[in-house]
Amino acid sequence: MGDEEVLVDFTSAETTTVINWIEADEQRRHYWLTLAANALSRGDRTTAIPRISAALYDAVVECLPAVDGLAADLIPRSLLRVNFYEIAAALLREVSPEPERAVA
Repeated sequence: MGDEEVLVDFTSAETTTVINWIEADEQRRHYWLTLAANALSRGDRTTAIPRISAALYDAVVECLPAVDGLAADLIPRSLLRVNFYEIAAALLREVSPEPERAVA
């Protein structure tokens, strides 16, 4: 697990916001990279991505405040724009880069 930040262009500003949240706190970043490494050690990327994605979604929802009114409508809609699979794949690439595929 390197000391560099995950450098990826994400598909939405909301996705970028979540990865910035992960990287803003070293303990949080270490937690998610460790989780990614552990998930990868128990299976391949195909099975690790949904597990990490679901855990990340739950963690984000858990840290959001309970609100009423307009914010109560906007927050769930904003969450729909976060690509948690994309973040999970980026975390996995950071802990274990995919091998280069030979071009035939």
